[in-house]
Order: sequence, then C-alpha cells, then structure tokens
Amino acid sequence: MVYPTHTTIVTGACLLTLFAALIQPCFCDTCVVDNPDKQDCGYYGIDQDQCEQKGCCWQPEGQGSTTPWCYYKKSGPPPPPPPPPPPPPPPGQAPFSPSEVNTMRQYFLKNIDIQGTGGVVASPDPNTPGGSYYYHWARDGALTMHALQITSSGPSDYDTQMQDYSKWVVARHAESDPNNIDVRIEPKFELPSGAPYTGGWCRPQTDAPGLRAITLIAYANDLIKRGNRNFVTQYLWTGDSSSYNGGAIKYDLDWLAENWQQNTCDLWEEVQSTDFFWNRYTMRKALANGASFAQVMGDTQSMNKYNNVLNTLNGTLIRHYNGQFVFESDNRQQDACVICAFNDGNMNDGVFSAMSAEVAGTISTLNSLFSSSFPINQKDDAAGVPGILYGRYKGDSYAGGNPWVLTSGCLAEVLYRAANATISSNSLPEATVRDIWHGIVQDLNTGAIVEENLDLDTPAGLARALVLSGDGVLNRIRFHTINNDLHMPEQLDKNTGAEASATDLTWSYATILKAMAVRSASISALDRNTMNVSVTKSTSTDPSAIITPIMGVAVVGLIAVVSIVIYRRKQSHGYSPIQ
Repeated sequence: MVYPTHTTIVTGACLLTLFAALIQPCFCDTCVVDNPDKQDCGYYGIDQDQCEQKGCCWQPEGQGSTTPWCYYKKSGPPPPPPPPPPPPPPPGQAPFSPSEVNTMRQYFLKNIDIQGTGGVVASPDPNTPGGSYYYHWARDGALTMHALQITSSGPSDYDTQMQDYSKWVVARHAESDPNNIDVRIEPKFELPSGAPYTGGWCRPQTDAPGLRAITLIAYANDLIKRGNRNFVTQYLWTGDSSSYNGGAIKYDLDWLAENWQQNTCDLWEEVQSTDFFWNRYTMRKALANGASFAQVMGDTQSMNKYNNVLNTLNGTLIRHYNGQFVFESDNRQQDACVICAFNDGNMNDGVFSAMSAEVAGTISTLNSLFSSSFPINQKDDAAGVPGILYGRYKGDSYAGGNPWVLTSGCLAEVLYRAANATISSNSLPEATVRDIWHGIVQDLNTGAIVEENLDLDTPAGLARALVLSGDGVLNRIRFHTINNDLHMPEQLDKNTGAEASATDLTWSYATILKAMAVRSASISALDRNTMNVSVTKSTSTDPSAIITPIMGVAVVGLIAVVSIVIYRRKQSHGYSPIQ
C-alpha cells in the first residue's frame, strides 16, 4: 500500500477547497441587474458618490424613469435592515431640537424663490404617483410665503424672497390665461417660466386669491411699519388700476369680493363645490384683513365693499358644524383640511376658536378616523410612540391612502394654539367640551401626562397637557423621518411609516415650522403663567398630610420658646456662652 505524502495531502486539500469554492453559491457582487429587479438603495437627490459609499450600484436612467438610479447589487447577502429610529425626546422636551429645526428650515428654503423668480416649488421630486411636483402651486406658494414670514427671526430673513414673490404675483396676474379661466384662479404654473400649466387639471381653484392676499397684506403691513411704503405702492396697492391692476393685493381681493360663491375644486383637487369650509374660512380672513388694509391705504370704497361681502360670508360658516364636527363640504364630510383651515383662517376673534366645541369635536372625530384607518398608528401606539398621524379624508385612495405630514403638522399647531388660548383666558371650557379635550390629550400623550401628574381640571394643567399632545404628534412625525435626516415627504406609508410619494414637500415643512413657532409661544406663556400656579394634582387628600407638618412647626416653635427662657435664666445667673 502506498501512503500519500504530506505534499500530496496538502495539494489534495487545496484542490478540494478550490472545488468546494466552485460549487458553493457565488456571493461575488455584481451591478448587472435587470431593471425590473433593481431595488432602490438611495433617496431623492442622492448622487453617485453618496450611492457608491453605501456599497450600491449607480446607473443613470432617463428623465422621468421609475427605475432607481441607485440600486442594490444583485447577489450577496441581503442589505441590512435600517436601524430602528431613536426614541422620542423625553416628555416636556421639544420634539425637534434647534439644530433639527434649522435642518428642516434649510430644506424649506431650498424650495423657495426658485432661480430668483419668486416661484415656490411644491416639491423637487419629478416622480410621484401624481407625476412631477416641480411646479408652483398657487395655494402652496401663498401658504409657504406666509409661513416664511411668521417663522423667521426678522425681516432680513425674508425680505428678498418676499419681494421676489410679490413681483412673481404681479407677473402672473399679467399672464394671458390659456385655459379660458381667470388667471387668478389657475392652480399651478411652470417653473421657472411662470407660464400657466396647460395640461388637464381640476380647475378653477378659488382659494388662491384670498391666500395670496393674506400673505401679501402681512408683508405690506410689515413694510409700512418699517417705513418702506414705496414698495407697497409700487407693487401691492398702487391706487391706480392701470398700474398692476391696482396692485397684487387689491387685484386678488377684488376678484374674491365679486366671485367668492363660484364653483371650485377642493383643496385636494379632486371634487367640486360652491361651499368648501377651507375656502370660506380663509376667504373670511382675507376679506377682513383686506378691509383693514384698504383703510390704511385710504381706500374707503374698497374697505366698505370687502366688509359688506364679509358680513354675508360670515353667515354661511356655521352650517358646516353638524353638532359633532366641522365638515368640509356636503360631498366631503370628514376631511383634515378643516384642521388646517382652523390655523390658516384664524383671526383670534372667537369664530371657530382653538378651544371651541367645534374644534374639539372635529379633532376627536378625526382622531377616531385616522387611528383606525392606518395600521402604522396602531403599531406606534403599541410601541409607546406618542401622537397620531393624520391622513387627508375618509376613504382617501390616492397613492394607497396614507398619512400626510402636512395634515399632521396642522393638528400639532391647533393643539399648541389651544394651549395658548387656555393660558391667555385662564379659564376652562364648559364641562362637556372639557371632557372631549380630556379624551384628546389622554389619547395623544397619556404617558407624559401621567408622568407629570397633571391636573386637567385647571387651566394651567390642561394647557400643559395640550402642549404635550402637540409634542406627541410631532414626535411621531420625527420618529418616522429622523433616519432620513428629517427630509419631510408628502406622505408616510400607512403600514410601515416609510416615506411615500413626493420628497421634500414644501408644505410639509411649512406646517411643522409653524407648529414649532406656536409651541415656543405656548411654552413662554406657560412659564409666565405657572410661576405661582400649580399644574399638578395634589399628591394626597389625607388630612394627616396637612396636620402633620403643622404639628411639626408647632413643636419646633415650642422648643425655641423654651430654649430662649432657659437661656435668659442662665444669663441672669451670670452665665455667658463661649465667645
């Protein structure tokens, strides 16, 4: 028998190893992947270096293609799951830190004043279930520019953008409309040219004139206060119909005063009516502010015209309250755009005020709707993530029917404003409305309320609970966006909470930044109000809890008196303490 030598064994072992390697599944990665099999490895805006640093493949596709440019390699182990989101900040801490707010603000600013034209892009995302969002929507633009002003630290943060936006508006007013409607009620415009969009769309949209007027009146009043009336009279209220049709503000208000009852598409551009709550409530604010501004500009005729229409419009609002909640329209009842209207149309005059039965009932109704509609809300509740994510309306099916960041942000702002209203009035709503608010705050952030032992039957305690409830809503948004560097999409997947639809939606940032600004005001007001007022429940009702400290004080006092008597007696006998 011939035994194998050491060299033969080693050589054989090497060959067996090589053979085993050959018959093993090959884990050598390759970027050769058929388009239908490409799994997205990136995010909107990723470049080749960022993609390849993630260990993924980069292959540009045609403009508008749905095939991902950055995709996972074909073979090898599956990519690791994304890390779990960090826990929300501790109760009472702001949902977003100052640096996180600044991060979102920078994303927000990138979508404003595109190429110095004054236009606002709805989202830079060209590929969404609704097509490209790279347009200036009249509604989104007006709301964005108003948010820019009220969330800035001062005029230097918005003067350039607001002046460019003002010029954008007067330029659009001068456009000849290709769709046979008044250009003032066109829904969207091309960027950067500003030409009205000519494709098929839901037209007209009559909320834009009022929203633009609200935004530009705020800026005009600010300019006049700072002594810059020239820009106002040149572009915003010229006093001459031959000069920019009387100015951007007056031209929009004049259309509104004459056409406020016209048939229109809704906020979501899907159904039509002559009586949407969103339109009516924001138009009301535009007309009221417009009448006051016309008086400032010395135009009594316009002031009277706007006031007369306002008085008529006011009488149409209450029909939208059915005794349980405020509905958007007869053909669209449970709709979260009503929550946004409570913010954007609010004038602090008691009409649908933040602590009212109408607002409380609407929030309670929509909380029930969306908590049951979205599995992600149920999963978050089970995981102890506070808050709730709102969608658009009951039965929404666009892109699968998901939660929307902007409507959730609107809810947070309403809750913070309700806290402000409670603090400033230092009073509670009547008992039945108070019970609705108790249910709302306990649903949205019960852990924080219990931890702080809040007394909800005091104004300070309820106000604090409302702040914590707004925090809960923003914390839930943060929970689902923090791993994407707080890039705010239009929607979050109803099952997973992952980004869905358009990326970096400008309106999403606007609602969150506004909510955080109102929160800051609420916290300041609470701090001032509760310096001498307890917001917590009494920890005991046992009489001994009160009697025992009193007895202790009495005993200490008695001991002190006896000590003084003894000391004085010793002094009378020639005793003195050591010096």
